[in-house]
Amino acid sequence: MSLDLRLLEVPFELDTLEEHLSMIEEQMDRSSESAKLMVNDVIKEQNLTPCAAEWNLIWQWHFDHVDIVLPRILRYSFLVSLYAVYESTVTEVADLMRKRVGQKISLYDIRGSDFARRADKYYNHILQFQLSRDSQIWERVIVLSGLRNAIAHTNGRMDRLNKRARERIRKWETKLTGIECDTGYVIVSEDFLKETFTLVKGDLEDLIVRFKAWDDARREQAQSS
Repeated sequence: MSLDLRLLEVPFELDTLEEHLSMIEEQMDRSSESAKLMVNDVIKEQNLTPCAAEWNLIWQWHFDHVDIVLPRILRYSFLVSLYAVYESTVTEVADLMRKRVGQKISLYDIRGSDFARRADKYYNHILQFQLSRDSQIWERVIVLSGLRNAIAHTNGRMDRLNKRARERIRKWETKLTGIECDTGYVIVSEDFLKETFTLVKGDLEDLIVRFKAWDDARREQAQSS
């Protein structure tokens, strides 16, 4: 029995990301509780009452910190990492297939600013191999790609995005549960992260299984000829 080493690191990366997601939400809870304790300490030390302007200011800071800052800083990193695993896996599979068939055109030769759409074009037209077999998952990949770009280029600030990017995210906000932009930033929920991870993980696992079957068939064909 031989060990299959093809794309061996991908399932480990996905498993680690899943653990990372649990740690993020645990950290969210701890940081929220810590912020609340700090606010109460300040109120007690300064003897503030609900009538004082400082009372409202410090609680506003608390709500901004818990509802905006923490979700951005902690959950953004997960989205970027998940997208990185997706892009690197899709690129590696494409390169392995390209070398197997002796194709000179690589994924990097396909023009366009959106990786997911370039990859889909490359798989379908150059490799003649379907990248994603589920339209719902593919739509979520496009959303993941758009959110990743917003995070990487503007740190999630809506006013810094170009008009097309803002309109896309606003459209997703109305269609998908767990995306909000009312704070001036793109905010995603825990449930949205979990659902997105499950969909993308399933898509990559399916791609790897189909690639290995395709690769095995090519190997057998080459050995028998």
